Amino acid sequence: MNKINFKIRGMSCNACVQLITKELKEQHGVIEAKVDFESNSGLVMYDKTKIQKQGIFDAVKKAGDYQAQELGDSDGQDKADGQNATPTFSKSFLKGLLAGGVAVFLLLNIFFSVSYKQSSLQAKADSAKNNNLPQKQAQDAGIIQDAQTVQTFTITKDDHIRGNSNANITLVEFSDFQCPFCEKQYQTLKQLQKEYPKEIRLVYKHFPLGFHQYAQKAAEASECASEQDGFWEYHDKLFENQSSYSVENFKKWASDLGLKSSQFNNCLDSGKYAQKVQADAKEGQEKGVDGTPATFINGQLISGALPYATFKEAIDSLLK
Repeated sequence: MNKINFKIRGMSCNACVQLITKELKEQHGVIEAKVDFESNSGLVMYDKTKIQKQGIFDAVKKAGDYQAQELGDSDGQDKADGQNATPTFSKSFLKGLLAGGVAVFLLLNIFFSVSYKQSSLQAKADSAKNNNLPQKQAQDAGIIQDAQTVQTFTITKDDHIRGNSNANITLVEFSDFQCPFCEKQYQTLKQLQKEYPKEIRLVYKHFPLGFHQYAQKAAEASECASEQDGFWEYHDKLFENQSSYSVENFKKWASDLGLKSSQFNNCLDSGKYAQKVQADAKEGQEKGVDGTPATFINGQLISGALPYATFKEAIDSLLK
């Protein structure tokens, strides 16, 4: 059994912790994984005959383009060049590891198992307090959050609404155009609106993350398109061209969609809607959003780009 400690760059929310942990635990050879948001760090127990350190770092990156950097208190047993490294554990821990490796392994497993079960039981209890979503979903590693709290949104004609404006089910999505998980969510929401054209409506709100270079400007660009009645067309264009962001392309795409270039360019260059974008983000924070995508189904928060089936189950439960 081997251990590696590492710092993680790019984590901005608790939802990131869930995504990284899930990806790590799916790797063959990973015995246990723990990620901590407060310290931006991770701990993985693994079998080096089945996975190398680079495989662990690749899994962190795959979870959302996060960067992992090894800390000095890793066990040093998984060097790619085969050289021996000097362990930096404390003497007491080293002696304990050498004298009772099996015992340490069992204790760690017990610790992680108890922590996980406590989280699952808490999520299950929270879900039981509210009938808006099926109890089964609350067991999904805590991704459905604050089941006991239903948020209230005042939707007006100034909001970006897609679908039946009189629908009984409202999905309020806080999103970041440059977030890769939001692009996945975009595909899921498109599918949902095809299946439930009369039953649901989607309300889009901005939540640009600071570490995404073009997230704020992309959001502003969508608002500039909106003043020419082109929000949703531009919204789709942004998600479908996520790897090609630049201010120049933002302007080009507006022209491609038939918007008035001079009006759009002046709007974007002036930062006309910067405060409007930040007002959305502030509202999201007040409602409990700490990462993207965050979707409220009739006021109840679901964090992350969950599978289509999860959203379908939630909607079907409200239609009964």
